[in-house]
Amino acid sequence: MDIRLVTITILVVAVSGSPQRRHCPVSRYLSVSPTDVKLLRQLQSDSEKNMSINATRCYRRMMRHKPSVCDLEPSDRLILTLERVSLATDVLTNMSTSAVPDAVSQSLMAFLTLRDDLMICRESPEYREPASQRLRPWLHHLQRFTEAASPECVQGAVLLSLISLRVEDVTCWAAGKLVR
Repeated sequence: MDIRLVTITILVVAVSGSPQRRHCPVSRYLSVSPTDVKLLRQLQSDSEKNMSINATRCYRRMMRHKPSVCDLEPSDRLILTLERVSLATDVLTNMSTSAVPDAVSQSLMAFLTLRDDLMICRESPEYREPASQRLRPWLHHLQRFTEAASPECVQGAVLLSLISLRVEDVTCWAAGKLVR
């Protein structure tokens, strides 16, 4: 009798064979805690002391023609948000040895978690579509900007965009996901 139970269990596992899918953790991004905003403001404030005057120009260049995340289709919302969060994690990783390690490391951990969650969501069937014709030009612009601009310019632009990225883009994506 025990052998049959073991055999049935093995067969059930072998037949189902698909690994557990992780669910897209949208609900945790519907709002932003005041602590997170305060941390991002502190990071921005600490970094502005060392930013060049060109950082605002770099920010404007990076954000030129950026579509509103809320106006995009759900798949494009995720793609755009994931691209921007990935760029933010790259910049914060490069800064992690700077003079403001506490604010940088805490922000880096938050954005790494966010990026991992967005990647989980990207694997779900509703988000597997490629970027639309509407979004592609801006993604191409972002890629060209990061390749052509100096590392200081990219860093300044990303740091100036962290609050809007977290408060507006991520929240808009999450709210749009739940509405569907």
